[in-house]
Amino acid sequence: MYGLVLEGGGAKGSYHIGAYKAIMEEGIEIGGIAGTSIGAINGAMIVQGDYEKALKLWNDIKYSMVIDANDEEMERLRKIRLGREDLRLLADKIKLVITDRGFDITPFKNLLATYIDESKIRSSNMDFGMVTINLTDLKPIKVFKEDIPEGELKDYLLASAYLPAFKNEKLGGKRYLDGAFYDNLPFKLLQLKGYDDLIIVRTYGRGRTRRLNPNINAIVIAPSDDIGDSFAFDYEIARRNIELGYYDGLKALRGLKGKKYYIESKGEDFFFDMLINITQEQLNKLREQIKTTNIPDRRALFEYIIPRTASVLGLHKTYDYEDFILALLEKKAENLGLDRFHIYSYEELLNRVKCAPGKIDHIYEHNGKLNKLLEKVDLASIFNKEEVLLNIADIIMNCYRH
Repeated sequence: MYGLVLEGGGAKGSYHIGAYKAIMEEGIEIGGIAGTSIGAINGAMIVQGDYEKALKLWNDIKYSMVIDANDEEMERLRKIRLGREDLRLLADKIKLVITDRGFDITPFKNLLATYIDESKIRSSNMDFGMVTINLTDLKPIKVFKEDIPEGELKDYLLASAYLPAFKNEKLGGKRYLDGAFYDNLPFKLLQLKGYDDLIIVRTYGRGRTRRLNPNINAIVIAPSDDIGDSFAFDYEIARRNIELGYYDGLKALRGLKGKKYYIESKGEDFFFDMLINITQEQLNKLREQIKTTNIPDRRALFEYIIPRTASVLGLHKTYDYEDFILALLEKKAENLGLDRFHIYSYEELLNRVKCAPGKIDHIYEHNGKLNKLLEKVDLASIFNKEEVLLNIADIIMNCYRH
């Protein structure tokens, strides 16, 4: 049975909801959840059995559900689309926040009152823990639901998410600070409960994140793309994050490959065989793209062409031949604008991109000038590296023009 850890991150928490959908679809049983800030709030809704309710909340999220603010004004400020009148408005808002010592979070309190059911959480078989900081007593608070006095669970959730920008109020006679400033990824809470197997959902929100021990048996679900700002409470961003979290979750849980796309693995041997069996004609075309004088063909492919191309693709030094081929395939798919939110087999994605005309002209039919440039300039720095990569992809996939 797995323990689930949800990192804090404000509006980035919409990503948790998509990741949890993937966990449910994969039939993975979660025995306990620990979270900080928005991770604690999302975790509470999951523990109480209200995933669909949480999904609806994030699908409809807006600024006025969190702070007492005008949604249109907040969106303009977030996107920095400020005219003269907007600048005056911003100055007035800042003055108001300073005068009142923070944003009015009455809507946030109402949200917790609406969406959090303490009785359901307490009666759930799932463990549930959270982190906050008691500023009055100057100490971190790491608690599970059974440690929280009856009737105060919502206050603890509010305390876990209490940002410095919020109006300075006391909860139960004491002041609190967002738990992210102590432990934004509280996996140790679940370890103390005896959970050896963890699923950790990252948001990379601001705060203190404790280093994961390499010996921890953990599946990490992390954003493969930008998930916005911690304060971007916008339903369009949230909906995209939910979808991204879902597919990133499936990638982590199923061992899918790809950096931007989601591709079922075939194993490195399949792709090594593809590369070792490249024809002489393909090798000649590759040599036209990247000059490899005085190196025999097969050695040039494995000792020079592939490593140099992999470097331009931004692959980690531990890449394998499957990573290499799929990175080229993704380059083609992205150039063609193929939908990324789909689980592709290698054959399906290959058939979608193979020999399809790209958005830019092929260059390997061009003559001497480019080849002379490639001899002198590193491939990663030349202005047309994208064209070169697309051409290399076409050659390896046997799609070059005759």
